[in-house]
Amino acid sequence: MERLSVNITDVTLDAPVATNIEINVMELVLNSHVVVAVGFKNSNGNLLKNEMVRIEGAEYDGWGDDDNYLINLVLTKLNLTKETI
Repeated sequence: MERLSVNITDVTLDAPVATNIEINVMELVLNSHVVVAVGFKNSNGNLLKNEMVRIEGAEYDGWGDDDNYLINLVLTKLNLTKETI
């Protein structure tokens, strides 16, 4: 997985509103953990803020190669909702 873009329901940040997140794998240690950077973007695609999410243990083991699992896990950890179109 290189980079995934996921539309989310609007999330009000300190000032602007994020409408999209971009997930990038920053660190991957096989059979151990993955650290992803989550970039919050506005409707113009401008980066508003970044958050790091570490996935390890049973959550890491459940990932395998299913990017949808990773997306849903990141959304859950950050208390976000994927927008349905």
